[in-house]
Amino acid sequence: MAYFELEHEERFRSTWTPLADVHEDPAEIIIRAELPGVRKGDIRLRWKDGILTISGTKEREFPAEQGRFLCVERQYGGFRRDIAIGIPVDFKRSSAELRNGLLEVRLPKVAKRPEETIIPIGE
Repeated sequence: MAYFELEHEERFRSTWTPLADVHEDPAEIIIRAELPGVRKGDIRLRWKDGILTISGTKEREFPAEQGRFLCVERQYGGFRRDIAIGIPVDFKRSSAELRNGLLEVRLPKVAKRPEETIIPIGE
């Protein structure tokens, strides 16, 4: 069996991209991203120019000083996911929740305005 020393383990520590689903219903856009083992305080959400950015850091659970790794398959370190939303949303009314390693972000749509409006002319 091969053992991983700390310097070898660091090659597995890089930026990774969480998997996500984006769903649209008549009222909102719902994004669900898989973030197992990530704490709420280690996640940042940013909305700019129609792009939702989910970023943060996932820390290693076992300090290197406590033994050695026999296998390293899970990803640690910084993560980032940019999701372009081409639909007008009211980001000020958006909400997010982290539950059981699943981040859910809800972006309410902006109510559509009529394309044509008749303006009455007064006397």
